Amino acid sequence: MAVKKKADTKSKTYNHFTYIGPSLPGGKLKRNVVLCGSREEIKTYYQDVIEEYPPVKHLIVPVEKLGESREKVKQPGNILHKYYGDIINLVNQKKEV
Repeated sequence: MAVKKKADTKSKTYNHFTYIGPSLPGGKLKRNVVLCGSREEIKTYYQDVIEEYPPVKHLIVPVEKLGESREKVKQPGNILHKYYGDIINLVNQKKEV
């Protein structure tokens, strides 16, 4: 019987991402926006947003993993769910100040 090798997902290059977090104030980053480019290019472009809301970088996911990631965001106890909640808390804290 042949042994199947798992695909090396780390070496796969993604060029289309989507942000699955809550929309940020001032239109800085909207939920479900599709972003084109490498992960590094996107992080560089949104550097100011990521500095203000650090969990954002974890909620920019490859379009190919969108369905799976959206489900994880909804599941309490999952790290993506935590990041989503962290962003909401940061937004609320900034409203209060």
